[in-house]
Amino acid sequence: MTRIPLSAGAVSYTLDGLPAVAGRLDRSGEADIGALLYFNYPSSWNHFLGDHALSFRVLPLGPNETLVTTKWLVPESAVEGVDYDLERLTKVWIATNDQDRRLVEGAQAGVNSPSYEPGPYSEVAEHGVCQFDDWYCVTLLERLQGPIPLQSVG
Repeated sequence: MTRIPLSAGAVSYTLDGLPAVAGRLDRSGEADIGALLYFNYPSSWNHFLGDHALSFRVLPLGPNETLVTTKWLVPESAVEGVDYDLERLTKVWIATNDQDRRLVEGAQAGVNSPSYEPGPYSEVAEHGVCQFDDWYCVTLLERLQGPIPLQSVG
């Protein structure tokens, strides 16, 4: 779980940073609570904001194909067209998912290239990939050997 602040003056994931939904999901009374990110490896992560939440699921369909599903969650009483505009609510993440898709497709084309040679991950630019690999290795070893004590480094 990670809590992150939003840009100065922003309270939601919208182009202008203003709320996407008239109602609130939280009960803090604070206008700017930032975002809470919750990762559930290996296939989902979630963002919780004051006015709405998002859930992302990644489902591998084969070696070269993945289904990504994004769901937006608003207060139960919110009415589309009254309390929120669907395009305004979804615009940032539709664009972000499309950018991510193009990056991943380009990376996969490189991996499929006959000249591809695996190398080490960048600890600066690929922290999430390193985290996933660490989680995967620990989980696999636990399944094979039983629980593994984790140690803190640095």
